[in-house]
Amino acid sequence: MLSALRGYLARKIPWWTVRLTQPSFLVSVVALLRTPDGRILLLENRFWRGGRWGCPAGYMRRGESPEQTAVRECREECGVVPRDLRVVSVLPQSPHRVEIWCTGTIDIEVAPSALQSWEITGADLLDLDAALARMRRSQAAMVRELLAQA
Repeated sequence: MLSALRGYLARKIPWWTVRLTQPSFLVSVVALLRTPDGRILLLENRFWRGGRWGCPAGYMRRGESPEQTAVRECREECGVVPRDLRVVSVLPQSPHRVEIWCTGTIDIEVAPSALQSWEITGADLLDLDAALARMRRSQAAMVRELLAQA
């Protein structure tokens, strides 16, 4: 019983912290970024549960557009500046959260090494199959869907 309570609290405390410190409606932005040769930028996030690798992502600040959020998050997390960003999907996640997906390009040859170390623990540029194999399942499914539409 005590271990079940600990597990519940470990899952809920981060969510409650975000809900108490952020606006009452959360908008997260996820950026699917590809190099000219088609590789996908993935970041390893210290705080993600159930798979730590995925596309750059973060919460939108008041007054930002999704594209501005994607640029800010990429700069903060790994020093990369995406180009040609466009919104391709808006998904409701819960009554208080929506997820916006953007696609864009990056002009880099190797994975960034200047990482925001308190949150991001790794970065990689991978071909599509390798990226899908490493990504969080929910993001991999969305990437497959977005690339099938392109």
